[in-house]
Amino acid sequence: MKIVIILVVLLVLAGGGLFGVASFAPGLLPPPLQALMGIEVAETEEPAEAVRPENTSLIDIDPLTIPIFEDGGVSSFLVMDLLLEVEVGEKQAYVNLQMPRIVDAIITHVHALAALDIAPGISDRRFLKDRLLAKIDETIGEGYVVDILFQNLFERPLG
Repeated sequence: MKIVIILVVLLVLAGGGLFGVASFAPGLLPPPLQALMGIEVAETEEPAEAVRPENTSLIDIDPLTIPIFEDGGVSSFLVMDLLLEVEVGEKQAYVNLQMPRIVDAIITHVHALAALDIAPGISDRRFLKDRLLAKIDETIGEGYVVDILFQNLFERPLG
């Protein structure tokens, strides 16, 4: 008799939990259960992979030596030698025209990262590459720079 009561209580609790989830957060339910309950199932689209242009060129940026400030003084220098991968043609010409703005954005952004105690050094190149690419896209527009390639990246201590 105790087993029957326990099973009934468990079924009531499970039904109440299912009702609560279906009422307040139907997206948490698996798609077959959503369809069974008459809830429209949203089709999930896989994010489209970015299409890389077939014909690209590399634009060399002069090596940048960026001072890293700590406690009101220069603690080290970040030396970056970058290549910008761009599509050949009009986009390449536009990027070449915008090069002073790109260099300014890179230097400003690295200083901002250092001021936030986010080490922009060689310890996390992927983060630095993603942030610089996003900053370049913000500065000159999206779709002009395909990728940033590090030729050289190191921190040089002061003195």
